Amino acid sequence: MKKAFLKPPVKRKLLIILLLCLFTSSALQLYTFGTNAGFFANWFRMFFTLFVLVATTVLAIVPGVNYLVNKTSELLR
Repeated sequence: MKKAFLKPPVKRKLLIILLLCLFTSSALQLYTFGTNAGFFANWFRMFFTLFVLVATTVLAIVPGVNYLVNKTSELLR
């Protein structure tokens, strides 16, 4: 039996982040630049940048800081 690469809660978070970044980058691209010749290249660059920043923040930085704060508070008790 194969192990799942990503657990279901992480998959769900990634899907939500992906959809939010997709809609945000689309709206921002259309509002700022309109539909110019390099629409898809700019849109993909904006989407990828937003996705990496938000996914790193939500899946790595926030849980890491939470873990460190909890461990520090346990040590100070």
